Amino acid sequence: MHKPLRIIKDDARVRLTQQVNLTSAVRAALLTMPSTFSETQLFETIAGISYAGDPRMILPAENRGKIKNIVRKQGGQFKELYQRLVVGLPGTHWPAHQKEIQQDTSARARSHHLSKLPRELRARVQQRFAQEKRIDEELLREDENAYWMKLAADEEVLKRVVHDEMIRIVRGPATVQSFKGVITAGVGKSLKYSSAKIGKWWTSS
Repeated sequence: MHKPLRIIKDDARVRLTQQVNLTSAVRAALLTMPSTFSETQLFETIAGISYAGDPRMILPAENRGKIKNIVRKQGGQFKELYQRLVVGLPGTHWPAHQKEIQQDTSARARSHHLSKLPRELRARVQQRFAQEKRIDEELLREDENAYWMKLAADEEVLKRVVHDEMIRIVRGPATVQSFKGVITAGVGKSLKYSSAKIGKWWTSS
């Protein structure tokens, strides 16, 4: 649901969930991006979340240019989805007539995004920092702001950890889904489908 989609049956609960989901995608993407970047870079980063860790993107079974193609064909729809959300976040600047986006990349701004990530991703990031940087969650109970600031202090480490943990979250379900596809379609159809995908992968390479 990070990418443009067509609503078949409108439901207020689905729309609310979608807005929360899109905002979470923006926050995660911003934590992995520099202070200045293009709207295309933002859209490709967001679209890439659902493919991060997908085994089909590692093996020769998917077009390596798939993410770029998705954004190129739906750039306008991506902008409709995300511009209002991006400019509504503190520290971001994206004039409607421009394609360049600027964000505050200070530790304070990063800590704000970090503390509002989805629960599972946030917990995974916290665990990594506890293991690698010995930043114990005891500090979170003592001083919440100081805790998130400490995690956000090293920009490059934070980028790496957020990116790595998003890959790990996607990898499990994506791998299971790939196996389910083989079982559902049958070996013969799956091989035929995979052959076509490998052809596309070879062309894109």
